Amino acid sequence: MARTLHIGDTVYVPCTCIPGMESTGVALYKTSVVELNGKRVKVRLRDGNPSGLIGSALLHKDVGILVINIGDFETEHTLLDPLAKSVAQFCRLLVPDDQIRSVRVRSLAELTQFWQQNQAAYSHVIWIGHGNKTGIKFAVDGWKDSATLVQELRVHGAPKKTYISLCCKTGYQSFGAIMSEAPICRYFIGPFHSVEGAVASQFCQTFLTSHLLNGKTTGVAFRHARESVPGSSSFRLWNSGKLKAGPRT
Repeated sequence: MARTLHIGDTVYVPCTCIPGMESTGVALYKTSVVELNGKRVKVRLRDGNPSGLIGSALLHKDVGILVINIGDFETEHTLLDPLAKSVAQFCRLLVPDDQIRSVRVRSLAELTQFWQQNQAAYSHVIWIGHGNKTGIKFAVDGWKDSATLVQELRVHGAPKKTYISLCCKTGYQSFGAIMSEAPICRYFIGPFHSVEGAVASQFCQTFLTSHLLNGKTTGVAFRHARESVPGSSSFRLWNSGKLKAGPRT
C-alpha cells in the first residue's frame, strides 16, 4: 500500500480500478501519479491521459515477488516443487513476469549469494521449505536458525520486505519474532503449527490477492486470509519482534 505519494511517483494500480483494463492478463498496472487530491490520486493511462480519481490506499509504490524454494532432496518432487510452482504461477497472474521470480536453493551459501545480488528487486519474499520452531532445513548443510539467517540476509541500506514463510512452525516466537526484528524485514508471516501444502498455497494466494489486488493493509489482508482459508488459523503476523495477529498459544 502506498502511503506518501508525490506527482511523478511510480505506482502499481489494480487493473480493476481502470475501466478497460480488467482483462489485460495481469492484476496490477505500472504507471505514474499525475495528480493528487487528498487521499485520492489520478494516474497516467496507457494513452497518456489521466485516470479518474483512485483511492491512494489501493496503490503500491513497489512490487516484486520472490519465491525461494529451499530444497531438501527427500520431498522436493512430492511437496516443495508443487507448492513453489502453484504459488509462483498464481503470482504471475498478479504481476508481470519481470516482477516475479522463483528460485531453488539447497544450501545457505547459495541463498546468500543470490540474495546479495538480487534482493533489492523484491518487496515480498515467499519461503517454501521445511521448518521448525527455530530454523529452516537446507539439503546441503541442515538446519539454520533465525539468528544465522538474519545475519546472512543482512544488506546495508536494503529496502524492507514482507516475508511470507510457508515452512512449518516458523511462526513461533523463537523464529518469527527474531526474523521480524531484522532491519530488512517489514513484516514476517509464518505458521505456528505444521501446515499442509494445499493450505499453505491457498493462504498465500488469498493474502496476496487481498493485499495487492484489493489494496488492504498487511494486517487486514492477513486476517482475511486466516478467516477465509480452512486450516490456516495457525498463521501468525510479526512486526518488530511483536505478535500483531494470530494465535498466542
